[in-house]
Amino acid sequence: MCMHNRNHCMKYTLLLLCLLPLRLFAQKASPEYAPERLLAHLQVLASDSLEGRNTAQAGQKKAAEYIQKQLESYGLKPGFTDSMGQVSWFQSYPFVKRFGDRREYFPYSENVIGILPATDSCDEYLVVSAHYDHLGILKDSIYNGADDNGSGTSSVLEIARRMAQSGLPRKRNVLFVFFSGEEKGLLGSKHLVANPFIPMNKLYADLNVDMIGRADSAHAADSNFIYVIGSDKISKRLDTVLQQVNQETVQLQLDYTFNAENDPNRFYYRSDHYNFAKNGVPVVFFFTGVHPDYHRPSDDVERINLFYLHKRMLLVYHLAQSLVNLEGPLD
Repeated sequence: MCMHNRNHCMKYTLLLLCLLPLRLFAQKASPEYAPERLLAHLQVLASDSLEGRNTAQAGQKKAAEYIQKQLESYGLKPGFTDSMGQVSWFQSYPFVKRFGDRREYFPYSENVIGILPATDSCDEYLVVSAHYDHLGILKDSIYNGADDNGSGTSSVLEIARRMAQSGLPRKRNVLFVFFSGEEKGLLGSKHLVANPFIPMNKLYADLNVDMIGRADSAHAADSNFIYVIGSDKISKRLDTVLQQVNQETVQLQLDYTFNAENDPNRFYYRSDHYNFAKNGVPVVFFFTGVHPDYHRPSDDVERINLFYLHKRMLLVYHLAQSLVNLEGPLD
């Protein structure tokens, strides 16, 4: 987001204890629980080879290509249509580096957009979004951004795969949007809403996923939670549907702490959903808070809680499946 024997036996016992919650959840939710795909995405997106995915730099371009190839392999179609009617996976926008920055940049960056068409004829679109950029290399350290926002990017990729391969009907189209430029000031989403290729009043809602792979200090004792921000600000019905879906599926604790109008952190304004909300589109921002590795080189894959990352991803997936077939508007 924007910022030998005895020891061996003991290690084996600890390993079994660590695996126990996974086994219990697998018994309850199988065959849904399969975190290996999330891990595989994270190991690519948060690898040193992508050099921290800084906007308009080579690592970000590699990440964009990876995302596009994954979406295509799931059977999605290019989701962006330009003013000339040309269809593409990429919505490019100009990028101007800050004065005094000596790093090499491309003069443009891009959002990656895939579409899963409705099975019925429909002109409404559900948006599922995440930003895939991070901070790059600072002072010779690579900021890999596993949680920020490898976790959200990996989750949205997995949601796209599941929806595409579910065989379930969809009354609405689904746009999967991966933004760059979020860390520079929500640039990718600003460009999209300022240059809409779909009328904004045809966007049913935006489900935005940003940093859902860890737990903040308030939930150190129990990570079975997710922060919910913005779900009732434009549409009360959206929040009602979310609560019902959560109760019927993964049963996470929905924490609305940062949804308060007087939240000093102002998280509602700090991720890409906000640019949709400013244009009247109902939104939900899913988040699990900041931690000591936030915007530091130590935000690495091994610190991600895969069990709860997967469970949180499932909540967004089930919500998306519900919304694409929900009768009536969210007003």
